Amino acid sequence: MNYLSLISLLLLSACVKTPDIIIDKGAVYGVLSADSHTAIKQKMFDEQGSTSDYSTGSKRDSSQHSRVDYSQLDELYVGLVLPAYTKQQHLLTIYPDKIRPSSLALSPGDELLIKNQSSQAQDFFISEINGEGFQSLSVIQAGQSAIFTIKLEGDLELLAESNTKESVILFSKKNMWTQKVSSGDQYQFENLTPGDYPLIFWYWRLGKIEQIVTIKQQENVRIDTVLSVDRIIGGQAN
Repeated sequence: MNYLSLISLLLLSACVKTPDIIIDKGAVYGVLSADSHTAIKQKMFDEQGSTSDYSTGSKRDSSQHSRVDYSQLDELYVGLVLPAYTKQQHLLTIYPDKIRPSSLALSPGDELLIKNQSSQAQDFFISEINGEGFQSLSVIQAGQSAIFTIKLEGDLELLAESNTKESVILFSKKNMWTQKVSSGDQYQFENLTPGDYPLIFWYWRLGKIEQIVTIKQQENVRIDTVLSVDRIIGGQAN
């Protein structure tokens, strides 16, 4: 973690709310942030004298327009794998020129509520990115909604037959309860039975970091994490 990221994380720490203590239960909470690659930030510093992921004022080249402002990312996910799981419902909205959100972390058995706000019928399917798994979804007419149950597990992609340029990246893991946060926001899982739980941090452009968290009675475990290329290629991702 670089110096600026550390300072930012320390400033955010002052705003983190500690979960309530519950008899015979525990909790895990913390702040999840994203950060760019050290080499990219150094290049930007050399070019502009700034470490911001987006430059201001004049641009030296068109590539600067496409750089990601990691501090503004709003589709970071935290997942906790539970022994007993209650399904979640996730919303996807289809607009004429985009699908939002552009990524989802979920579990097989979760429901996907798709709202078609485009002007034409949409015929969707889900496929494994690195495999042969496939799930076909029924046609959703313009202005209509439909609910589908996720059947596949792993790294997936949802696409429309009529427009494969627009897609949604899915990360699916059995019994994983998820929370979506913006970079620098707090996540929190409460009322947990003592034991060991897989805790997963994921952003589709950076990959994931997975670790085991031990929950004890009447204790809150704080785990702050920064998702970055440096950490993931360093062997901390699965």
